[in-house]
Amino acid sequence: MLINLHQRIPISFKIVIGALVGVILLHPLVTLIFWLEFNQLLSTPSDTAADFLWWRIRESPSFEMFPMNLLFAGLGAGLALVLDLVETLSEKSREKSHILKRQLSDQLPMLIAAGESETTEFKESLRWDVKEGRANKKLEKVIAKSLAGFMNHRGGNLLIGLSDDGTIKGIELDCKTLRSKSQDGFERALIDLVNNQLGANAATMVHIQFLDYGGHTICWVIVDSAFEPVYLKDGNISRYFVRLGNSTRELDVREAQDHIAQRSPIGNN
Repeated sequence: MLINLHQRIPISFKIVIGALVGVILLHPLVTLIFWLEFNQLLSTPSDTAADFLWWRIRESPSFEMFPMNLLFAGLGAGLALVLDLVETLSEKSREKSHILKRQLSDQLPMLIAAGESETTEFKESLRWDVKEGRANKKLEKVIAKSLAGFMNHRGGNLLIGLSDDGTIKGIELDCKTLRSKSQDGFERALIDLVNNQLGANAATMVHIQFLDYGGHTICWVIVDSAFEPVYLKDGNISRYFVRLGNSTRELDVREAQDHIAQRSPIGNN
């Protein structure tokens, strides 16, 4: 069981420590920086930076230093509060991620058993060509088409590392083709693909999770439905794909216009 340090250390204790750091450390260091820059214009009983720093530390408990000590104590306490807030937000984000991952792990067997549908598609790899036994970046465009199809319809789930019949393949061979041979490298490659093929806005519509299943790692991409049409860039041509049934289809200009009109608020009134 992990120990939650945020709960174990009271915020009041952090504030006290922050105030002490402000007085004992920040105050002398700030004045030392000031002395290093303007020491020739000042009259101090110190010839070196070390002497000046020690002198400031010795003088810090004096009554004359009380206003400055109070100021730096406040700065230190404020910094402690900011760090505590960052820690709290980070812990909440990690907790939400763990909860989501557990929920997806529970749902994955049922999703695989149900097979491909209007909202679910399986892809064996991102770029690893199973037939040729090598990396083939042309396969990335197939992934981009699937993502665009979901975005231009109702959203959906793209599972990478599964054959069409649901056989577990994993993304391990894909990872070996990447510069960073890890899940982080795979996620960056996928986000770069979305950015380059579908646009920066489309990258905000994909949410990536990695799940261990059947002795392999599966990449689950949750795809949001787009408010605006998403086009796949193919050289100088923009192509429009949509998810229909259990397949992704490219629409011609007239079909695309009709589909976009039907999805728009005006078309739905």
